[in-house]
Amino acid sequence: MKHLIIGTAGHVDHGKTSLIKALTQIDCDTHKAEKERGITINLGFSHIELPDGISAGIIDVPGHKDFIDTMVSGACSFDMVMMVIAADSGIMPQTIEHLNIINMLGVEKGVVVISKTDLVDEDLLELVELEIMDQFAGTTLQDAPIIPVSSANGAGIDHLLIQLAEIGQAVSNRPIGKLFRMYIDRLFDVKGLGYVATGSVLGGKLSKGAEVHLLPGDKKYKVRGLQRHAKNVEFVSVGDRAAINLVGLKSEDFEKGMMLCDELVDATSLVDAKIKLFKDGGALPRRANVIFHAGTFKTQARMQLIDKDKLMPGEEAHVQIALSKSGVLFDRDRFIIRNTSSDKTLGGGQIFDVQPLIHRKRTEDLINRMEELSEAVLGDNSIVPLMMAELKKQQAPMSLLALSEIIEVSEEELSDACEEVHGSSVMMYKAGSGFIVIDQFLENK
Repeated sequence: MKHLIIGTAGHVDHGKTSLIKALTQIDCDTHKAEKERGITINLGFSHIELPDGISAGIIDVPGHKDFIDTMVSGACSFDMVMMVIAADSGIMPQTIEHLNIINMLGVEKGVVVISKTDLVDEDLLELVELEIMDQFAGTTLQDAPIIPVSSANGAGIDHLLIQLAEIGQAVSNRPIGKLFRMYIDRLFDVKGLGYVATGSVLGGKLSKGAEVHLLPGDKKYKVRGLQRHAKNVEFVSVGDRAAINLVGLKSEDFEKGMMLCDELVDATSLVDAKIKLFKDGGALPRRANVIFHAGTFKTQARMQLIDKDKLMPGEEAHVQIALSKSGVLFDRDRFIIRNTSSDKTLGGGQIFDVQPLIHRKRTEDLINRMEELSEAVLGDNSIVPLMMAELKKQQAPMSLLALSEIIEVSEEELSDACEEVHGSSVMMYKAGSGFIVIDQFLENK
């Protein structure tokens, strides 16, 4: 069975939560404040078994501008999205902001749902469809089906289910990966069992009885029990919404932005990344303060442009980002940046080095190396830039085995890469039963 995570997106009061209830018969607004205000404030969770053997977890995100942070923390795990636009309102500010965020986070599959169709006539519905086609051109959802529905009378719901199943089959399976990791988005106490952590599994597989680390930090816990969609299971894996009961976990051990991982991973406070600003956002100077969002992790950050003096709306750049709070991040992780007032989403990007050297001077050599490394990590996976970046960080000879483990390629592949640039960039020497690799420019210093 294929496992996916579907998320909602869209402006406040456009019917996202009502749509999920019509699809699943589950009300995602469970908090008192949500009932009183009539809007979603926290992430909501549901699930559905779609036709063609797809088991889907559903994440309902808030649409109000004051809760964009919460929206980002949910959207980081979407495999596909339902972009909801009310027929009686059309495209609104958070429609655009959510669309920009979905694009930046790399969500490529989804449907555009026109909700509340029972409130409008055919002429207005046609105008909304034309508006959507115009606004969504050039985005990842430009070819997404547009499906009119009414949660009030059920019109279009069956057709939506069919479309979700068809698109779900076209969603590529995420690579499982060696490492289990999951941002915790909720933590609650179950009488007689202790604390349960929930989240979307971003990588790997976790079995009942295994041990996991709560990161950042060095605390380790045993998995007492696992649930997927409120059912006990023996394991959870990438693409699942999971509930994990941990032996000995206390509420004071946890703070927002932490993740569970089956290996101890160092936190970082400095990353190199490639970013892009939204076309409707503001420009950024060479040095700028921003708020950095990756999953549920959020912190103030200082960002330095490496290959530009000023970044204009719609433009891309390589940057170094110094985080005020350390977090556990990985190469290829996507993130969102907002202004320091947290009232405007500026853009986002993708990390290509989670343990970089500090870039004190912007030289032509640095710019070239960052371009090569970002292309290697985010694009063609070429080995030489990865190898050279690691040798420069170490500032010392490394064994072929140690280097291959760090950049996660086989010794044979790494040896071939060394032979390719031997004498021009690196030197490789026989040492016992293995080889020592050294940056030639370091050797000549």
